[in-house]
Amino acid sequence: MGEELQSFLKGFAVQAFLSLYIVVNPTTVSSVFLGVTKQASAAERRKIALLASLTGGIVLAAFALAGTFLFQVFKITGAALEIAGGIIVFNLAYALVRGREHEFFGKVGEEAAGAGVHKSVAYTPLAVPLIAGPASITVVMTLSAKATGPLTDVTDFSRFKAMQLWILLGVIGLVALRCFFSMLKVLRLEDRFGPGFSLILPRIMGLVLAVIAIQFVVHGMTGILPELGAAWRSSAPAAPG
Repeated sequence: MGEELQSFLKGFAVQAFLSLYIVVNPTTVSSVFLGVTKQASAAERRKIALLASLTGGIVLAAFALAGTFLFQVFKITGAALEIAGGIIVFNLAYALVRGREHEFFGKVGEEAAGAGVHKSVAYTPLAVPLIAGPASITVVMTLSAKATGPLTDVTDFSRFKAMQLWILLGVIGLVALRCFFSMLKVLRLEDRFGPGFSLILPRIMGLVLAVIAIQFVVHGMTGILPELGAAWRSSAPAAPG
């Protein structure tokens, strides 16, 4: 493998990790985790953290492998995904700020564990849309489709793309693992600083989530408005000559 290709793949790995890590933001995930699982036992919380990280990583990996195909089959646009995800995240943020997250997800505790409620919280909002959300799905799909680089030195393009894909899957695994350890870390912080920590941090992060959610919607609208404008102009009756 040429030095130029090695340098490109290293740069791709760094770009993939930084962009996905910033978009997922394990600190935000762990803060929401703290709020929506405060009624669960310590053992249940660890299970939720593990299941959420695994599920989020699997969803991102699936979109990295077949996201473009799925979007084409179901005719989903990135703008529509961002708007839908923004609405879901904003509803969660509003519940966290008010301290009413239990109204959004239901109780998470031993009395509800038999009904699988702790698993549902791990799946949403933690796995989707916080770990695997509109922005992170868009990032992995964009990176998966990326085909730039020193292609003049690549005799087997399919092998080159396979290396990129393996790097991307490794990055997804690292970010999911970081989310898991971040969730375990806030549990230790809660033990150290007391129950007030689990009351204050989710409300602060609720405000941050609200801003992120609005940005999702605004960015999605900027992508869909030109299409709506074009559709309106095409359907408008022609002016009389």
